[in-house]
Amino acid sequence: MSNETPQNIIDKLDKPLPLWVIALIPVYISILFIIIFFPLAQDWAWIEAWLFIISLVINMTISYYLINKKNPRVLRNRAKVKKFGVTEKIKSSAGSDKYIMPVLGIGFVGALILPIFDYRNQWSTIPFTVEIIGLVVLNVGLIFIDIAMVQNAYASKLLDIKKDQKLIDTGLYGHVRHPFYSGAVLMILGVPIALGSWISLIPATIGVLAIIIRIKFEEEMLIEGMDGYDEYRTRVKYKIIPKIY
Repeated sequence: MSNETPQNIIDKLDKPLPLWVIALIPVYISILFIIIFFPLAQDWAWIEAWLFIISLVINMTISYYLINKKNPRVLRNRAKVKKFGVTEKIKSSAGSDKYIMPVLGIGFVGALILPIFDYRNQWSTIPFTVEIIGLVVLNVGLIFIDIAMVQNAYASKLLDIKKDQKLIDTGLYGHVRHPFYSGAVLMILGVPIALGSWISLIPATIGVLAIIIRIKFEEEMLIEGMDGYDEYRTRVKYKIIPKIY
């Protein structure tokens, strides 16, 4: 028989992950991008790709260290691939992931992969100063995501409501209802520009549209399954962009 109490489980969830685990994440990501980008581009001197990888590694190294220190529970929640809180009330809305996530994946992967072939074949070009702006936008988006993860331990990648989940309405969540998606939109639009490919904004736009559709279903789920969310919507009127949307 297990001796674990709910308090023990909570303590475990809030215990920081080993530093070696956090250190491996940016190492793994950088190796992955290096293996994908440069052989396919057939050019190891692709400066935009190196700047992209270096900035991403710096961002992830700092942010994951801080998130692990301040709110390690969110890292565990985002690592889960199974939904645990789906009830009959939210089953329909939560089930939309099976259609939306593949489209979102196509948009995101397309925004990352198409620039490789654009660079290789010179289908489109972007001035270097504009590419740097794209790199800044990308990293600002990542910072928004990082802050949302610090402020909301339930920022899962799945449409799900945990049994102990609480409404977060402070910090970024006091300005927009979905700051994580605010960052995701900036990130996905910044990637093609940072990598020097106008044409890759096409899959990036598909990804943004998938995010907007997902917000609709997520809001339906939260209205049905979370106490106080409907009232929260009346106080915080904007979804991802203050004063606009």
